[in-house]
Amino acid sequence: MVTPKLAWLTRRRFLIGAGAAVGAGAAIGAGAAIDGALGASATTAPSVPDVELVAQPAGLPGRQHAWTEYLAVDQQGDPIPPQFDRLLFFDVIGTPTPACARLLEAALRVLERTFQWGPSGLLFTAGWGPAYFTDVLRGSAPIPPAKALSDFEQPAIDDYHLCLHLASDDEARLAAVEAALTRGTPIPYYTDAAEPLDLSSALRLRETRTGFVGSGLPAERQDAGGIPAGRPVPVNAPLFMGFKSALKRNQATEDAVTIADGPFAGGSTMHASYLRLRLDTWYAQLSQQERVARMYAPQVTQEQVNHFTTDAESDPALLGQAISRYGVIGHAQTSATARRNGSPLILRRDFDTTDGGEAGLHFVALQRSIEDFITTRTAMNASNAQLRNPSITDTVNNGINEFIFVTKRGNYLLPTRADRSFPLLPGRAAAL
Repeated sequence: MVTPKLAWLTRRRFLIGAGAAVGAGAAIGAGAAIDGALGASATTAPSVPDVELVAQPAGLPGRQHAWTEYLAVDQQGDPIPPQFDRLLFFDVIGTPTPACARLLEAALRVLERTFQWGPSGLLFTAGWGPAYFTDVLRGSAPIPPAKALSDFEQPAIDDYHLCLHLASDDEARLAAVEAALTRGTPIPYYTDAAEPLDLSSALRLRETRTGFVGSGLPAERQDAGGIPAGRPVPVNAPLFMGFKSALKRNQATEDAVTIADGPFAGGSTMHASYLRLRLDTWYAQLSQQERVARMYAPQVTQEQVNHFTTDAESDPALLGQAISRYGVIGHAQTSATARRNGSPLILRRDFDTTDGGEAGLHFVALQRSIEDFITTRTAMNASNAQLRNPSITDTVNNGINEFIFVTKRGNYLLPTRADRSFPLLPGRAAAL
């Protein structure tokens, strides 16, 4: 058994190492920014080609984040997420002009006309970070920068201007779309769409994150750092930790995460964090029932998990009993304390990854306000539990906190489809 002291030391060493790796990546990014600055100053308008702006296909929802009704459902009626995801992070080059908004909008419309809206084709959102509003538009940001959300994490805070979240059941398609958007590479079988897709004159790619979710996919990819030998990930598990998470009553609805009023009404907010997984203890030292206790609640049995259909029924009212009697608390149990009128505050669109050869999770969450995400993540910390039972610490016997290591965090605004390309940029409306 890992003692609280040993777990803290192990976590601290990991975070220091991860911080060094993130720092190295930041240095590379800074070098790229300096190189770019040599060619064009931050106040210079980029030279952007004049592109044709094709009409949008009829019938697309006004909300960018409206994905759910386009997803297939399983036997229990739970939505089946796209199998593959890709996050593309960009910075705006120089001082953008309305032509930049036209270029981006043209590219996104070409994608909409080329691929059906859905996992069999392509789903995507365009999210804008606080730095876009403060550093590019020189105004105030409608969302706050991300921050560390516990005493035991030391994440790098992303400062990207734009995040494009692409999702599809076709992994190769996502790679082809990235190549088209960032380098102008023709998409196989769609050569007519190649030219308007190249965004490189207006947006500089800084980072790509990739991943997958769905039955069998983690097991196929479990030869990665952070997962012990012996191929312990269950064959049909949708995620590395072995459990299903996309139960519909365990998720906020799209309506619930949609901004109700104000200049961005109809949009949403997005949090994207990069978590590294360390599952040696999870699989090598914990029994299946101990894993169930930490994922859901110590009062939950494997038999009950087998019959979960639309919700992970981990009664938060029994949290006190979990603390005092069992000395272990569940992730679902603590997170459920943040529900509003019995419903979750966030809509998760997370996916596993082996970026850099390491098992991880790209945690993407949509919510009406970033504060809703903070509320949910704070509940997951269960910081007061150790005051009632010293066998519980910030990480040990505290849900899944012992096994996840947050390396990066970022917040983004998702405008409506009509406002997704360079929102609030002066002159954009006339260009579109």
